[in-house]
Amino acid sequence: MITLDHVGFSYKATGRSLALFSSCSRSFETGLVHAVIGHSGCGKTTLLYLLANLIKPDEGTILIHGQPIGIGGHKQAIILQDFGLLPWKRVYENIELGLLLHEVPQAERQQKVERIMREIGISSLARAYPSQLSGGEKQRCAIARALVIEPDLLLMDEPFSALDAMNRETMQELLLRLNAHRKITTIIVTHSIEEAAYLSDRIHVMSRIQTQSGAVRTVFQPEVNNTHEKDACAPEFRKTSQYFSTCLKIRELLEMEAR
Repeated sequence: MITLDHVGFSYKATGRSLALFSSCSRSFETGLVHAVIGHSGCGKTTLLYLLANLIKPDEGTILIHGQPIGIGGHKQAIILQDFGLLPWKRVYENIELGLLLHEVPQAERQQKVERIMREIGISSLARAYPSQLSGGEKQRCAIARALVIEPDLLLMDEPFSALDAMNRETMQELLLRLNAHRKITTIIVTHSIEEAAYLSDRIHVMSRIQTQSGAVRTVFQPEVNNTHEKDACAPEFRKTSQYFSTCLKIRELLEMEAR
């Protein structure tokens, strides 16, 4: 279980403090895919950075299996919106990077990298540079780099937003297929209602509200439990009444802030 326990975070800008989170609490169940969706500026990407331990909360705690984040040997991997590939390194070297940072021996690194490249279907691109890849190939490389370290928590910041519609659906199905046997706790930030409904087991809608004191802060709306049986080999789920019903629930929660 990943838990935000009364987390507060503020940005410091132009000599003043802008509160983003204040006493914010939410749990993310282990082994599930969680979608986080909300209007621009509500703190979705900041939430990922907090969970990745790249920034620290001003108050409260973030726990993974009951331990403060950064303690206990848990591995987090993050996939950024622009893929974050190093342009001067080849595909193989980009994928290998996390293993190097974890000081994995060379023979084991080679075995792990070659295995994940085969699984994702990019073995033929091992010596290519990112500039030689299509958008979908860059995305596969970024996913391989994240998964090769065998993380406990996978964080994704609008990872498919740069892809065309059909490539986006292909990558969504790849993610579900890869996660089917790994059961990695995955938190994916998205602006797409349809993507949230298709990918996730749980949907977390974030909203900015004004308190009685006039302050504005981010809160989580009630969690949407997406009970469909996901099957990456059955994309026809997108055509079912259950899919449309889940999309409607998400839209209603998003429209509450607009009202």
